[in-house]
Amino acid sequence: MKKLIFIPVLIIFVLTSCSIKSADEYYNNTENGTLTATISINCSTAVKYKGSKRKKANILTDYKVNFNKGDTVFDAFKTACKNKKIQFEYSGMGDNIYIEGIDYLYEFECGEHSGWEYSVNGDFPSVGCNAYELKNGDTIRWLYTCDLGVDIGNKYEHT
Repeated sequence: MKKLIFIPVLIIFVLTSCSIKSADEYYNNTENGTLTATISINCSTAVKYKGSKRKKANILTDYKVNFNKGDTVFDAFKTACKNKKIQFEYSGMGDNIYIEGIDYLYEFECGEHSGWEYSVNGDFPSVGCNAYELKNGDTIRWLYTCDLGVDIGNKYEHT
C-alpha cells in the first residue's frame, strides 16, 4: 500500500519541480536576461569607400538586447543578430573570437586594412569580443573600418 502512495507523490514532486523551456530558451539563455545593453552596427566607411557597392550604412540602430551576468559582447551580439536576422561569420574560439563579416560585408573588402571593430561606451577594448564581459546599460557599437580603426575613432596606433 505504501508503494502505491509513494509513486503518485513522486510523480507530482518531479512534475512540479521541473522547469520546462522551449528549445530557444534552453539554447539561448540571453533572451531572458535581466540586464540590458544597446547594440548598433554601422558600415558608413564602407558606403563611402571608392568602388563599394554598399548603399546602406546602418545595419542595426540602437537595438536593446537582454543578457545575463557574465555574458560577453559576443553573447549579446549573437542574440541581436539572431533576433534581427542579420548574417554574420566569425572564427576562433574562447576569448579569441574574431568577427569576419556582418551583413555580407567582410574584412578586406574595402582595402587591406578594413574589417570590423567594436567599442563599448565609446572605448575600443584591446580584447576579443568574447573576452569583454558586459555591464548593465553598456552601449556596444560594431563599426566597419577601412583604415585599421583610424577612420572610426579608434586611437590604436599602428606602424
